[in-house]
Amino acid sequence: MLDLEAIARSIDFIEANLRQPITVAEMADAVSYSLFHFSRTFSQITHHTPYDYLMRRRLAEAARELCYTRRQIIDIAFDYQFNNPETFSRAFKRVYGIQPSQARRGANLAARRLMPRLTLAHLEHLNKGPYLRPILQPIGPLRLAGVMTLVDGDLPTIITRLWETVERVFAHRGKAAQPDRYGILIDAADWDGEVDLYLAAIVVDEAEPIDPAWVEKHIPASQAVRFIHKGPTADLPLTLDFIYHTWQPRSGVQLAKPWIIEHYPADPANDERDVSILAENTV
Repeated sequence: MLDLEAIARSIDFIEANLRQPITVAEMADAVSYSLFHFSRTFSQITHHTPYDYLMRRRLAEAARELCYTRRQIIDIAFDYQFNNPETFSRAFKRVYGIQPSQARRGANLAARRLMPRLTLAHLEHLNKGPYLRPILQPIGPLRLAGVMTLVDGDLPTIITRLWETVERVFAHRGKAAQPDRYGILIDAADWDGEVDLYLAAIVVDEAEPIDPAWVEKHIPASQAVRFIHKGPTADLPLTLDFIYHTWQPRSGVQLAKPWIIEHYPADPANDERDVSILAENTV
């Protein structure tokens, strides 16, 4: 049986030493594992090698400092154990697609693109079973209409409240809720904002008039990569973290749109839904 708690403790050790020169052997020693057993178990549980996790977390924290402090780029690079600015710039561009100097000048680097610390909850979610295995399938075209809000707080709470608003509108109009509902999480980079947007919407016919108070969004016919999210809405960020920071960087898939699309086949309170990204290309 995989020891999730031991790997969580090793992550505690890594996080405490992001600014220190640590080795994978030291990570293994922190949980009394052999180097071979630790490397294999860490990769199996987190879907990252220990070194990959360390580097991505260092880059994420360095990116936060670039965006939210005025510290010199060279000082940030050295703090996170990059030996020179050139090495830091190459690693930064490989992960984020821009140079550190561009992030400093205000190029949008949405918070969701910065890999978070993996918690025990992440590890448990990743190891419930193979349900996060992606499936390629077509999606759209779809015409959606619904209610949109800024994601400036806890995402699961915002999603729940927004769907409650949509359901109240249906009840007020005496219209039965349609079975196909879509939630779209729109990355801040897509609209040059500072926080993401979330749209709770239903499918509407092309000829159907839209209430002026509602937001209309079109999803073109596209190739999608679909995951199954199982569990309550409160666990949705764990699935999104897996898609953004574990699966996509290794997949060769680029986003056609920086959206995460949820498809609720029935009641939004259901504990299972499709979670898809629109794929620009696959390799």
